[in-house]
Amino acid sequence: MGVLGTYCFDGLNFSQASSLYTDSTLSVLAADGFYSQGGVVRQQSNGVLLAAQACGNCSVPCGNGISVSLSQNGFFDINFDVGNTLGAVVAYFYMGNSIADGVIANFNSVNYNRLTAQGNDGTTLVDGSGTAVDYSGIGNQGTGDPTYVGSDTANIIRAYTNTSVTPGVCNTGDAPENYSYAGSSYVAQGTLNPLTVTNTMCGRALSGSPVFTMVIPKTSASPTFLNLKISAPACGTFFAYELDCPAGLSSFGSSVAQSTTACAVNTQTYYFAKNATGTNVPFTVDTNTIPNVGNFVFTDANGATYLNDTATIQYYITGNTTAIGVRNGVVVSSAACTGVGTLTPFYATPGIFDQKEYACDVVCNTLLYHNGTGTLPQVGDTIYGGSTTGSQTVSWSDHRGFGNSNGDDAYVTGTAPAQGVVASTWQCQ
Repeated sequence: MGVLGTYCFDGLNFSQASSLYTDSTLSVLAADGFYSQGGVVRQQSNGVLLAAQACGNCSVPCGNGISVSLSQNGFFDINFDVGNTLGAVVAYFYMGNSIADGVIANFNSVNYNRLTAQGNDGTTLVDGSGTAVDYSGIGNQGTGDPTYVGSDTANIIRAYTNTSVTPGVCNTGDAPENYSYAGSSYVAQGTLNPLTVTNTMCGRALSGSPVFTMVIPKTSASPTFLNLKISAPACGTFFAYELDCPAGLSSFGSSVAQSTTACAVNTQTYYFAKNATGTNVPFTVDTNTIPNVGNFVFTDANGATYLNDTATIQYYITGNTTAIGVRNGVVVSSAACTGVGTLTPFYATPGIFDQKEYACDVVCNTLLYHNGTGTLPQVGDTIYGGSTTGSQTVSWSDHRGFGNSNGDDAYVTGTAPAQGVVASTWQCQ
C-alpha cells in the first residue's frame, strides 16, 4: 500500500505521469500501492501508474458482492471501504466449476491469502501437486502471491509472460491485463501483469468448487480501506465474491487444548468464522452455533490470532460432549468426546429456592453426580445428570439443597448457574 510522504513523478501532472518515484532524480521507484493527489487516485503496479480515477469512485462500501464473467483473462483490483468499526472482515469467494482463480487481500500493509471451505477436513483440499492441505494457501504464506482456488488448477499452473496482447483476444500464456474497479465495473488499464502460478499457490477442492472463506482482522479504527485482488490468468472465467463489514465472530465455549479426545468441561471462550454455500452473491451463510469441520477458529473475536496455528492437532471439548480437532487454525475433525470418568453420586432437592435458608431441611430425592473429591459438591466442582463426564451438565440459578442419600434432609446448599459449575455453597445451621 502507498505510504504518506513526498514523491516525484515523470510528467506534467499526477494524472498524466507514467511512474512515481521517491527521489528527484527519478531513479528509485515508489512502492506499489495506491496514491492520491488533488482528488485523483492512481495505483502503482510493478512500477507503473495505472489509469487515474476520481477519489469518489475508488472504493466500494463493505457489505457488497460482485460477480464477473468474461472471455479475457485479467488481474482485477478493487478497494473496499470497511469503515472504522472493529471486528473480523469475512469474505466469501466462488470461482466457478471449471477454471480456478486467485485471490489476495491487503489490509494495513498485511497480505491475506488463506482460505477454507465447508467440510474441509484436511483431505478435501489439495494443492497443485495433489497433496492434501488443511487450508488453501498453506504453502503460500508470506509470499504476497494470490492463492488459486476452484475445482481445477492444473490448467493455470504456468508462466504468463506474453506481452503482445490484442484487446478482447486471449491466448494461453498471455500476461493478464490489469483492471481496476471504478464506479460500478472493472475498467481495463491498458497494462499487463506478467505472473507465474505454481503448485504451492493452489488449493483446489477434490470435488466441485465450494464457496471459500477468508478472514481479515480489523483491530483498530484506521485504516478504513481494504484492497482485494482477483487473479484470473486463464482465458474465460467466472468469479463471484462478497465482503462483509467488520463484526465480532461467533463465540463458543470449550475446554483448554488437550492431546486426547477425553471429555472435559468448558473453561475457555474461543471464536469461529462461519462458512457459506451458493454459486452467486449473496451467498447463504451457515447457521451453526459451534464450529464445524472446515471452520477457521480464533482466540479473539476480531480473527487476529488463529487457534492452534500449528501442524500438531489439538482437541477442544465443547459442552463436555464434542471433541473438535484443530490443526493450522482450522477444524479438521469433530466427534463425540471419549475417555469418560466416573463421578460421585449425591442427592439434591427437586426444587430451587431464592434464599439459601429455604433449601435447608428439604428432602433430597433427585440423583445427581459431581466431579469433586468430596462427598458433596464444592465450589468449582461440576454437576452432571449422569454417572460419567460424558453426561450433560446440570445448571440452576439461586439455591438447591444437597444430601448424601435418597430421602436425606438437605444440610448444605449450593448454586451452579453456568455449565453446572458450583459457584457457592452454604452450610445449613
